[in-house]
Amino acid sequence: MPIEQSTTWPTEADFEADLQAVISRVFPWLPSGAVRHQTIFSFTWGRATIQVDGREQTKANARADVLLYSGDQPLAVLELKRPGHVIDQSDIDQGLSYARMLHPRPPLVVVANGSDDPHLLETHTGSPWKPDDLTQSAFASLLSAATHVAAEDLKRAVEILMGSNPTVWLQAVRATSRVTLTEMAGEWNDPLQPFVPDFLIPRKAAAVAWALMKEGKHLVFIEGPPLSGKSNVLREITLRADASGDLAVLFVDAEAGAGVYRTVASALADALAWPITDDEARTWLMRHSKSTGPSLVIAIDGLSIDRETIRDEITDLTSHLFGERLCVMVSLDDTVADRVVLNSTGRKQSAIGRRASRIEVGALDEDEFRGACRLLEAHHIGIMRGGEKSPELRLCWVLRAIASEIVAEGDHTKRKLITGVPPLLGLDLISHARETFRDAENRRLLRETARAVLRDAEDRKRPIALILISMATYVVRRKTLQQELSHSEIEKLVGQGILRQFVPDTGDAIMVIRAPELLASEAAIILSDKLAAMHSDTRGAAKDLVQAAEGIPLGDIIAAHAILDTAHREGGLPLSLVMQLIELKPEQHPVKPGTRAAMYFPGIGAMEVTFERDGSIVVNALGERISIQEADSNDVPKTITNIHSWLILSHLASRPFAVEENGMPGARVDPMIMTEVGTCPIVLRAVAADPEMAGVLTHHTDEGEVVCERAGMVEPITVAMFNFFASLGSQAEEWIDLALERNSFPLLMRIHTALDQLAGSADVRSAGFARRMLDERVLPALERFPSLH
Repeated sequence: MPIEQSTTWPTEADFEADLQAVISRVFPWLPSGAVRHQTIFSFTWGRATIQVDGREQTKANARADVLLYSGDQPLAVLELKRPGHVIDQSDIDQGLSYARMLHPRPPLVVVANGSDDPHLLETHTGSPWKPDDLTQSAFASLLSAATHVAAEDLKRAVEILMGSNPTVWLQAVRATSRVTLTEMAGEWNDPLQPFVPDFLIPRKAAAVAWALMKEGKHLVFIEGPPLSGKSNVLREITLRADASGDLAVLFVDAEAGAGVYRTVASALADALAWPITDDEARTWLMRHSKSTGPSLVIAIDGLSIDRETIRDEITDLTSHLFGERLCVMVSLDDTVADRVVLNSTGRKQSAIGRRASRIEVGALDEDEFRGACRLLEAHHIGIMRGGEKSPELRLCWVLRAIASEIVAEGDHTKRKLITGVPPLLGLDLISHARETFRDAENRRLLRETARAVLRDAEDRKRPIALILISMATYVVRRKTLQQELSHSEIEKLVGQGILRQFVPDTGDAIMVIRAPELLASEAAIILSDKLAAMHSDTRGAAKDLVQAAEGIPLGDIIAAHAILDTAHREGGLPLSLVMQLIELKPEQHPVKPGTRAAMYFPGIGAMEVTFERDGSIVVNALGERISIQEADSNDVPKTITNIHSWLILSHLASRPFAVEENGMPGARVDPMIMTEVGTCPIVLRAVAADPEMAGVLTHHTDEGEVVCERAGMVEPITVAMFNFFASLGSQAEEWIDLALERNSFPLLMRIHTALDQLAGSADVRSAGFARRMLDERVLPALERFPSLH
């Protein structure tokens, strides 16, 4: 690659005088002014481009790096030291290293201090150049011999630049990280790539990790459940370091089963064409850790730290053998982190546990969610009111999946308006997954994986901790998966990043599915197959469908889409299935004193809950008993049964559909579902593990508990009504009149909330219809009930 000439001429008179004196001495046959020079030059190094500012070197170590030309022909790399400064081997090594990296390669290296005779070295051999006379013919002979440099000499040149020159190795490390981050980035609709360019949600965990690194901590764990955004935390730290002058982050994507040194060596070899061994990588890290220059952070994403050899390497890297200038950051699943911080007995901290600073990454908190909303708005995407109470929208992978559907339209950014995102997840998540993921073989493998997930979910004999984890994250025991897929098929999905294995405290090898929307799509097809096979037993089919929805993440959405998939099959969907689900009405029951239950809380894990006979409620978490309700409380705890049946119907009602009767198209079913489900005197939303997400503003009335209109659309049945009104406009007026005849306060409040949201739409016709319905129908009807505010 041609050398990029990217500088202006230096102007200092003393520097020019020393420079010209050396040039005239080394190249006496060239007339004055025939040699030009540049002190800023760049060279290509593997997939990185490194820029050298030779005058900056002068400030640091009394040495300037200068590239000399005659016309377009590079003559020499000149290491020019200030007069009186002794020339040492490091000056010679650096000059040779620069010369060997440049293309076209200058044949000569000159090291001079303005007073002693200059050192002249052949670039290709490193040996002194000692011609009989400094003539043009002697230089021509040198030029013809300088076309080849041995591979070992090139490797040595890289080693010198990576070890002795902060200007070079900082750029090289950052370039290596950029290569890795670019390879791990994909388009919005590429779910197997963890990163999207220009989309990075700022996380507090990154700021905490940065502060710990600045404090001098040598080992930092970025830990959390699968798909919680740990990789993006390391990415954020890496990009922040690019703007820092005193450190660089080497971001490496851990190879399956590879150790730390192998991972680092592979990254450097790939980006810089620097083939080094594991031992050489360790030596390079050790040398930098003890240097006086900038700090180096190794950010390792997805390391299988549960392997003994890898634990040994982490222990080695953070020992006294390494210096203060090295920090290791590792992203890993929380269940793995819990094990590696303890010794083999599980009763004491391991060396890693004593040294590691642990940072948890989970769902977005309030500040992070607001940051995510601002980031989405920059892409012309906005979340509707009520979305702040959606637990699913606090998950980074969900936000990306939703945004990808909008961005896929291509021209959405050309509009002056913001595309609104529903405040709750819906059926579009699965529809979009099917549109973007068309690889037939991988879909087959994922379908068999989904089959294993559903089978595992039916097993109530699994450890309670695993059952609770599986209700929040798509996981499957490896032994179950092996009944559906061969070893090579499982390893293929692991290699593609779709599966990742970890071993929780339960002891079973667990596979985490890292493409949840794709698995949800295939799970819906499997449930649709079961529904079609039970066409004549709609009562049993309804119960089986609800049971399946209860045991897996996004279960209500999956079950609803399974019904739609069945409706498109030959034979269609019997109306009786919908009626059976309607009959499974949600009910509230008081919890009997003495009842014991289990729950899963992110960041803590499984917890035991006891409802004492004196009315108190006690939680046992991490070995500590915590009272969350005092004795003799007036609040009677209650459980809700059959809520999933009406949640499934809530999502189903978000799509217009009709059921055939005797081979003829029948009436639309979704309005009927909204009328029935909308009367529910219980708040209809999926259970959230996070109490802050579970709590929404409600009103307790004689008619039941209703969501406050100020909370926005936090129930899927309300979102279904919003979609119905937005699509039909004034044609929905008849349904509104029929719904008001039910004289149901919960139904009326849900209609009010949906219309109130639509009234703020940028669509003038839809907004006008909504305001008219509120003024003429809904608000007058609400006046018949007691005021809530």
